[in-house]
Amino acid sequence: MKVLTFRLGQFAVIALLLTVLFRYVLHLCVGMEGAVEPILCAVVYFCLMFLLGWYLGEKDYTENDIHDIGFRFHLTTYIICIGLAYVAYYIGWGTGNVNSITITSICWGIGLFIHFVFFLIEQKKTIKGYAKEELFQ
Repeated sequence: MKVLTFRLGQFAVIALLLTVLFRYVLHLCVGMEGAVEPILCAVVYFCLMFLLGWYLGEKDYTENDIHDIGFRFHLTTYIICIGLAYVAYYIGWGTGNVNSITITSICWGIGLFIHFVFFLIEQKKTIKGYAKEELFQ
């Protein structure tokens, strides 16, 4: 099974740009000291990331016939978001503290581990990335 694909690379680059933009806009919204702006910023970011992952994940699935239930995209998102959260903290964008970033990374990491378990279960149903039903019909 291919692990690094063109669509995953596209996702990583666009997600990196979106996350940097999100962190910067969030920094500006937190500076306004309003409650609605940061929440709206986070909801828009979530929707854009979800739709981007869904769209490129579907394209990746149809182009490469990869049965990974989106785990590679989830792992990529985790690495980018948590990594940039620490970077944003250390450059002083003030969008969180180290404790909240660490707690978020642990909680999200637990969810990622659960996704990995489901990924392994799904992989048992395939032979080299191809569904067994498709090979033996």
